[in-house]
Amino acid sequence: MTIAAIHAGLAYHTRTLEEGPFAQHFGPLFDLRDLASADLSDLPVLMIPCRTPGHRLADHATRFQAYIEQGGFLVVMGETLPHLFLSGVEFTPEPTNYWWWLNPTADLGVSIALLDHPLMTGLSEADVSWHVHGTLAIPRGGRSLIDWRPDVETKPASLMIEYELGRGRVLVTTLDPIYHHGSGFMPATTRFLRAFLPALRAQTNSMINS
Repeated sequence: MTIAAIHAGLAYHTRTLEEGPFAQHFGPLFDLRDLASADLSDLPVLMIPCRTPGHRLADHATRFQAYIEQGGFLVVMGETLPHLFLSGVEFTPEPTNYWWWLNPTADLGVSIALLDHPLMTGLSEADVSWHVHGTLAIPRGGRSLIDWRPDVETKPASLMIEYELGRGRVLVTTLDPIYHHGSGFMPATTRFLRAFLPALRAQTNSMINS
């Protein structure tokens, strides 16, 4: 089973979804322009890649909700404004420090909250640390997989949440690895995808067979 994904025709989507080394993990791909007529009903998992325009996804909010409630698994990557198309998701933007790593002793404050979660298999804190665009509130009954604590006096906030809706599941993150890998910079994002994509496929297959 591969990961169905929406394709917005952006260069970084093309490089990640259609070219090596990660094309083997994806399919079918749905053109965002044709999404209104696409049949999502039998997809075990559907990914919305990084930086897919949230205002255009908002037109399909009802379809996404129905897909999840009927048993689908929607995976929403970063910089997509998920609050525009997912009911109950609260997103808080954060000023992004792109240059924190220039200080050899700097710590971005990102950590894996659930080390034993199947989707975190093979990931280290270095693999989830490049920069922060925003945080997510944890919905009732949900949980955080990746946390961000900018300083010792601040309560951790979530960069990746997972929750159930109807018969299905939702995973939302503010991390944007597809954008950075597809744009050819930020090695941590390539490492993230190298571990995360096989883990996502394995967990989805496990759900189907259970």
